[in-house]
Amino acid sequence: MRSKELIEKRDRAIVDKFHDLYDVKRKRLDDVLLDLSENHFYLDKDYIYARIFYDKRNNEYYNSLMKKK
Repeated sequence: MRSKELIEKRDRAIVDKFHDLYDVKRKRLDDVLLDLSENHFYLDKDYIYARIFYDKRNNEYYNSLMKKK
């Protein structure tokens, strides 16, 4: 069974890594999603995208990272 706390930690790590690759290192979106999918989290690219942009809590966290820029 999956722990809600572990899922939240994983999602936070996904958002952090996405922000680093996409906004800081300025890689292309499709390249970032492929890298996250194949080298870091071993999840489907569409699932990763949905966890970042369609989950309210993760999207708010991502937006807070963008404001710190």
